[in-house]
Amino acid sequence: MATLNKAFVVALISVIVSPFLLFIEIVALMLADMIIVEPSNHLFIKIIALVVVILICAVTVVLPIIAFLMGKRARDSIKSSNTPMVGASKALATQVIAGVVLAVIVIVQIF
Repeated sequence: MATLNKAFVVALISVIVSPFLLFIEIVALMLADMIIVEPSNHLFIKIIALVVVILICAVTVVLPIIAFLMGKRARDSIKSSNTPMVGASKALATQVIAGVVLAVIVIVQIF
């Protein structure tokens, strides 16, 4: 049951933190664009700016994926236990929340 609660908390954290991380990502992308376009900056600085944007993007995407996988693990452990109905809806809700957050993140990053 502890894994289920942790998964649900991570899913809720991803809902709360993802819009903020998307905003940070867009701002970092604009700043990196300004750094890359500037001809006086060295190649090393341009590569670092691009790596920072990629890392922010990775953190934004990985958080809901972790919540989804934790929910799947909790759901599998609930299915294999003697009382399969206790907490099953919470595990499913965790996966649904993480899936919706991940879908929104992918849509925002495409546009």
